[in-house]
Amino acid sequence: MCADRLACYLEGGCPPGGLLSHPGARDRSAPQASMPLTLPGTVFFAGESQTWGGGRAYYDPTLDGRTPARAYLLTSQQFDDVHAQEPPVYDKLLDLGTHDGVPLLTFTSSVGRSAVVCTEPAPAYLDTIARGIAEAHGWTAEQIAVHLQTLVASIT
Repeated sequence: MCADRLACYLEGGCPPGGLLSHPGARDRSAPQASMPLTLPGTVFFAGESQTWGGGRAYYDPTLDGRTPARAYLLTSQQFDDVHAQEPPVYDKLLDLGTHDGVPLLTFTSSVGRSAVVCTEPAPAYLDTIARGIAEAHGWTAEQIAVHLQTLVASIT
């Protein structure tokens, strides 16, 4: 969700607190637009992120809950290039419908929360998620902290 994080995928570079630099997209231009979304389902953390250390975030629309999200208007090529910079565990493309005739797509794991061992995310990763929620949704620091604590508490 964080604009600076997306810029690393598009322009290339390492996000603040990250451990891995991304090569960037073939088309390094900024998204044409963005908007906040709230999706059904929730996020869980599993595996080991090469970028952050700690668990990677995965979206699971089948779980109870609501997930703050942000849609960016990218070209198909940019979307493909962002996806290519993620590990192959993000192997499932989700069609979230359309907005003004534009498809809403994301990617996640084809393996759901019930089939993995959840792992705690790195603090820098949570900070990046928090910045994205604040940017997109305007939540207070307290609202964001409660949301993230709920996600992390579900690991145990």
